[in-house]
Amino acid sequence: MSSPPPSSEPGTESPGQRHPPTADAAGAPKPTKRNRVLLSCAACRVSKLKCDRTQPCSQCLKKGRASSCAYAPKPARPAAPPRSMTARLKRLEAMVRGMMDGDGDGDGEREQQQQLLSEGAAAGSPREETHARVVLGGRATMTYVGATHFMAMLDDIEDLKSFFEDDDDGDGMEDGPADSSPVPSDTDMLLLLGSSPMSKREMLSVLPPRPDVDRLIRRYFGASSPTQIVVHQPTFMRQYNDFWQDPWHVPMEWLALLLMIVSQGIVFAIYAAPDEIECIHGTSQPDKYRRLRAAAGWALVASKYTSPSHTKMQAYLLYVATEFMTNRTSSANCYVLSSVAIRLMLQMGLHRDPSKLPNISPFDGEMRRRLWHLAAQIELLTSFHMGLPSMLNGLEADVNPVSNLGDEDIYPGMSALPPSKPDSEQTQMTYARWKSQICAIFGQIAAQTNSITVPAYSEVMRLDALLEAKWKQVPAFMKVKSMEESMSDPPAIIHQRFGLASLYQKSRCILHRRYITEAIPKKEHAYSRRVCLEGAEEMLRYQDAIHLATLPGGVLRQHGWFLAALATYDFLIAAMIVYVLYQSETYPDAETLGERKETGATSPPSKEDLVEMLRRSHRIWLIVTLDNSAAKKAADILETMLTKIEQSKKAGEEDSIPTWQKQMAISNAEPLSGSPLIGESCPLVVCCCEVV
Repeated sequence: MSSPPPSSEPGTESPGQRHPPTADAAGAPKPTKRNRVLLSCAACRVSKLKCDRTQPCSQCLKKGRASSCAYAPKPARPAAPPRSMTARLKRLEAMVRGMMDGDGDGDGEREQQQQLLSEGAAAGSPREETHARVVLGGRATMTYVGATHFMAMLDDIEDLKSFFEDDDDGDGMEDGPADSSPVPSDTDMLLLLGSSPMSKREMLSVLPPRPDVDRLIRRYFGASSPTQIVVHQPTFMRQYNDFWQDPWHVPMEWLALLLMIVSQGIVFAIYAAPDEIECIHGTSQPDKYRRLRAAAGWALVASKYTSPSHTKMQAYLLYVATEFMTNRTSSANCYVLSSVAIRLMLQMGLHRDPSKLPNISPFDGEMRRRLWHLAAQIELLTSFHMGLPSMLNGLEADVNPVSNLGDEDIYPGMSALPPSKPDSEQTQMTYARWKSQICAIFGQIAAQTNSITVPAYSEVMRLDALLEAKWKQVPAFMKVKSMEESMSDPPAIIHQRFGLASLYQKSRCILHRRYITEAIPKKEHAYSRRVCLEGAEEMLRYQDAIHLATLPGGVLRQHGWFLAALATYDFLIAAMIVYVLYQSETYPDAETLGERKETGATSPPSKEDLVEMLRRSHRIWLIVTLDNSAAKKAADILETMLTKIEQSKKAGEEDSIPTWQKQMAISNAEPLSGSPLIGESCPLVVCCCEVV
């Protein structure tokens, strides 16, 4: 017995049936009625009984008609006309390009926005509120950068804007990966969650033979990388020895950690001992590194890293830190990955100090502190380089600083942590402790600089006092010394000194930068202008010293990765500050500087000194460009600055020539027909020119 057709019910339509829209008296089309889904069986609908929608329903079972209990099929939507995927993609691309290009109505919208900005400026809104942010890019790209980004200074450097506007690379720094690789983008593997296309067999096959892996692991732990604080070396080495006994049953997250440590070992070996990896079977050195890191990315995906654990976060942080260190031309990847790291750590409760949480052992608690502080540093620095707000802004965390204890002082199963060693005693954690504390203040400075409203000068000075007080607490052995004084110091300590000092000087520059561009310099801001210039000078001196120390035979030759790890943006910020001050009409001239020297007052560098700083930085970028294509953009920026300076000098020299001499030069070059040449001593030249 078949069920009655659905069309027999009043107010219903057969499945798939559609009626064309009808028009009312006014000619407006009436909306098409949607098909009503029939949920009751046919027998219950006819008998007007309540159906429980089972198969067969209880009513049909009660009445002995289970065989006639049938339901109407669900209305089917009309099939869309067949369209190829290529056509859909082309249509989507056209829509996106149309929105980006902003033709037609977009131009009108931009005019309205410009008018609103102009009206706001006319109403007396502070300049920093509208110019503290810039949007860069051509017709196809738009990139927002905040006030911490070095390109935000273009608002203050009118004659450099054309360099970036004519650049085809958008903001000039996002050139994509430094090296092309046949390996799929392992960063995309982490951003796009899914099943791993690499089996464990394939991941294990990427590892070199054990003797080579042993050397690379020793190279990793011998490089004093900042990421080492999250890996407890004694525990890892025990797990490593067990791994070779049964590689097939190792957890995926631990395999990801091993692959990341080996890949970083290759990076450090390229600088310290390239012969160590030449013998490893495979292709080029960069390709070996990329394959290991790609395998680590797939291992993280296979381990479901979005359900975080301690080992997963160790591997993930090493992954993000390597992205930050080796791919400085594409900071957006690191910005996203570091933000994900913070969210995963929030999920684990790492933002709370272990003393506030139950069932956390002393060893696990200290390792949790190390994980959190390293992740916070990476996230703050990455956000700063992108010129975007940090995820840590407004986030409440009460994690205590890491203890001044080395790996040899802690172990799993310990009942209590030993007392933290005094800061005057150098340990494996000394650099991490002080960098974390300075970075916390640096985060407040970056947040204030990226604020939409202009902060009160008292707030600027409050952060300045906080920064200076913390810097005074840093032990003397962790502050930069001359290379002559550092000859007997370990190279790791030397580059850690530069790391701390660069973070301190960068913080000073960012905190006080807004006051070097005042049209009418205020006396109460003189301190900020002096501090900003001092910070920029020191940064460029560090660049020079680090470069010399990493040349063949230099004390930091084996730590050349450290120069690559320092942000290009840091040195560009310093160079742009120097350039802005050189172009400033209010900067003291040679006569004023001479008067200050006679009175014994501290004098800022002369304009020639500022130019020499830029020339020295430009020479360094040119040399670095030979080994690093990503540095070419920095060299081009410095070259543009120096070209503008030379042009302004020539223009100034021409302006200093008396007008009557210019007139003579023109007359001698192209004498007017029938007009006698006027001699140099003719007084009429001066009079006529003055009248004009």
